[in-house]
Amino acid sequence: VGAMVVDWPDYGPWQWCSGTLIHPRVFLTAAHCTYDLAELGIERVWVSFERYALADGGLRLVEQVITHPDFSWGETDPHDVALLILAEPVTDITPAPVATAGLLDELKKAGVLRSGPTGAKFTNVGYGGSLSWPPHEIFYEDIRQVSVSEYIALTKTHLHLSQNLNKDDGGTCYGDSGGPTLYPIFDEEGNLITEIVVAVVSTGDGACMTTGLNYRIDTPTSLDFIYAVIDDLE
Repeated sequence: VGAMVVDWPDYGPWQWCSGTLIHPRVFLTAAHCTYDLAELGIERVWVSFERYALADGGLRLVEQVITHPDFSWGETDPHDVALLILAEPVTDITPAPVATAGLLDELKKAGVLRSGPTGAKFTNVGYGGSLSWPPHEIFYEDIRQVSVSEYIALTKTHLHLSQNLNKDDGGTCYGDSGGPTLYPIFDEEGNLITEIVVAVVSTGDGACMTTGLNYRIDTPTSLDFIYAVIDDLE
């Protein structure tokens, strides 16, 4: 998991969003992080895999930004997925596995996706703001952090997760957009084998206190877009 860093006009490098390396040259993030970069005057974009997003020497140049062509913010299906193409392949980090088509639907049908203390848990990773409570305050350190959220619901386009601190749930906030929602895979002995990217952080309540809505990657529209871009590189 890395940070999407932009060259903010008259300021310099700025931690903008989060994302995941899914191919040596392809970084998965959210479309709402990329669609208006030109309008904002942002001409250079980097990816950092350092724990502190703006660490010296950690910025890797992005050669091309590709936003899903059907992205439309506010629609029932916003197609909130985008890809950053790195100028040079990443050789020191193993790309994360991406969910197969319909994985979340299969888990729901099997009864795995359920809420409650014994229900399904998902891991979020990103560089966004952290919430302290009480009183309500969001603070930013541009550091990669991890949270665990309880399952609430699944729709055709989004995975809804609890980030209610009163239920001991973590969650996501501003700056975590585009970061991965990971589903853990365990062996028969309960040992973690891997974590699969099933969604990207998309939106949620404005206070970052109750519900996170993460855009599904395991849908045909998301996967067709992702693999069409990867195929063009290979």
